[in-house]
Amino acid sequence: MELSTDPAEAVSATLAANLRAGRRERGWRLEDLASRSGVSRGMLQQIETGQTNPSIATVARICSTLGITIGQLVEPPEDLGRVTPAADIDVRRAGRASEARLLINDGQAPFVELWDFVIAPNDEISSHAHPVGTRELIHLHQGELVVEVGGATFHVAEGGSIRIRGDRAHLYRNPTAETLRLTMTVVYSGNQDPRYARPAT
Repeated sequence: MELSTDPAEAVSATLAANLRAGRRERGWRLEDLASRSGVSRGMLQQIETGQTNPSIATVARICSTLGITIGQLVEPPEDLGRVTPAADIDVRRAGRASEARLLINDGQAPFVELWDFVIAPNDEISSHAHPVGTRELIHLHQGELVVEVGGATFHVAEGGSIRIRGDRAHLYRNPTAETLRLTMTVVYSGNQDPRYARPAT
């Protein structure tokens, strides 16, 4: 649920969503909650659709019936999921003909990014060190991969995976004449790399 930047509208939207969720969790219809709480069905419907701001007394009666506190009823809901449309995926060109796509940029601590790399034949993608403590978890879907990090070299065959230190300068190389494709999860232990950070939404 996207909340309004206006405080009153945000509280109203949160109240509506939480009331609706609490009622449905109990398998109650509006009529059921109305009969139990003494709050009219019409008033409950207006609250659930954000068309009215109920009095504290009305909210207290609803909360007592649902068995929750007023704080719980107005608490913003958990961020249970968020879809990133294809149009919002950040595509970055790298190497001579390769592409790095930032599929998911979580934008909130603990910071995590999901990347998709397509590395052209005999091409490579290099990266400066990320913040201290950063790890990268890589799975190779197609091709052969050479990873260089901190002076060490690793070879990954198709279908294999590797974990590396992301807080060292590193490089991904495709040594073959075939296209390479990998998926990478970047996990930060503290601050996100400012090159990819975005405000939390």
